[in-house]
Amino acid sequence: MAKSGKVYLVGAGVCGKEMLTLRAAELIAEADVVIYDRLVHESVLGLCNGAAEKVYMGKRPGEGPEKQQNIIEMMISEARKGRIVVRLKAGDPFIFGRGGEELLALREASVEVEAVPGLTSATAIPTLAGIPLTMRGKASSVLILTGHKATPYDEGYFKAHAKFGGTIVLLMSMEMLGTITKCFMDNGMPGQRPAAVISCGNGGSSAIIGTVADIAERVTERRPSVLVIGEVVDMAVRA
Repeated sequence: MAKSGKVYLVGAGVCGKEMLTLRAAELIAEADVVIYDRLVHESVLGLCNGAAEKVYMGKRPGEGPEKQQNIIEMMISEARKGRIVVRLKAGDPFIFGRGGEELLALREASVEVEAVPGLTSATAIPTLAGIPLTMRGKASSVLILTGHKATPYDEGYFKAHAKFGGTIVLLMSMEMLGTITKCFMDNGMPGQRPAAVISCGNGGSSAIIGTVADIAERVTERRPSVLVIGEVVDMAVRA
């Protein structure tokens, strides 16, 4: 009987190997095949063993179902060969990462699968910038949204959350930043609400601080970043 393989859906966290869980680091080092996404840090890939096959399957904005199906088929095929497969996803595999779809597909194919959590950028990047997403007297709730709902533009999605009183965190929002903030303001969000765009670089994070009304104008470089809206932004460590 052929040896049975296994797939691990592993969160690669943020900003490099220093932010990995020990479990993630162990699995990456043991894997026969590592299928990794676009935003996985190079230092994380450096933990692979010398015999491991590293397969880049990152998706650019706009690439969707066809490439995702290819990823799923590859995981199933490699596991059925008896190999240990690490599907390496930036952040946490289940936060806007299609990890849930992959989990279901693997289960339906009767492939053994285990999910390994990772630090999601939604919480880790603000923390690195000194922004507590909840804080007594400022915010007692957090809402995490995806900016991909702006392409194609889904006004209802942002309209529904424009009057949320707690901290709002948006991932994948840089491409349509101005559109998103305008929709928020058009539907009742005060333009003067504090806002920050935070990115992760070597050695930490940097924050561009503004308001909902002007943050899109302040951001000149559209690199992967996290948008935080709310009074907690006043705590930010500025660039």
